[in-house]
Amino acid sequence: MTVLGRYYEGVLADAAALDVPFNALPGIDQSAFVRSNIPAWACTSDLAATSSGVAIGVRIWLRKGDVVTNIAFVAGNTAENTPTHRAHALYDPDGNLLAQTADQLTAAWAVNTAKKLALTAPVTIKKDGWYIVATTTTATTTVNTLLGCAPIVTASAAVGGKALGFTFGTGLDGVFPATTGAQTGVAKCPIAIVS
Repeated sequence: MTVLGRYYEGVLADAAALDVPFNALPGIDQSAFVRSNIPAWACTSDLAATSSGVAIGVRIWLRKGDVVTNIAFVAGNTAENTPTHRAHALYDPDGNLLAQTADQLTAAWAVNTAKKLALTAPVTIKKDGWYIVATTTTATTTVNTLLGCAPIVTASAAVGGKALGFTFGTGLDGVFPATTGAQTGVAKCPIAIVS
C-alpha cells in the first residue's frame, strides 16, 4: 500500500521518525518492548550535569497498552563523586508521578554506561501520549553527566509548546515529588530508554 508517498506492508507508523531504523537501538531486540525518547544517532553531546538532588526530565512517546517496568539513562564522560542517592521515575503527560525506582543510595554509576533500574511496580499505559521519564542523583561533590543531545531550549519549546528536556525539584534525595511542579527548560535532552 502507498500512503503519502511511502510504501509499507503492515501497520503504517505514525511518522517516518518512528520507523526502524531511525528509532531503533543497535543491539536491542526490536520485537521486545523498548522505546527511547531520541534515536541513538542523535546522542552527540556529553550533557552538563544537573545540580545535586535536582531531577532532569524528558518527554517520551508511549502507547496505550505499553507496560513499563524499567527505565534507563546513559552516563556521559564524567562520573559522580560520592553518590548518596539515585533514582529514576515515570510521570504521566500532566506531570503526575506514576512510579519510581528504589533509591540506589551509594551504588556507583560508571562513565559511559547505562543505568537500567526497575520501577517498584510495572505501569500499564492507559492512553497514548508524551509521558515524562526523569532521573536524579544526589552526590557530595559532582553529579554525573548524561549522554544525549543539546537542543536550543526556546526552539524546542516553540515547536511543541514544551521543552524537550527540563529540570524540576530540589533536595530530592532519591524520592520524587508527587508532581513535577514547575519545569525549567534546559538545553539538555538525555537519552532515556523504557522497557
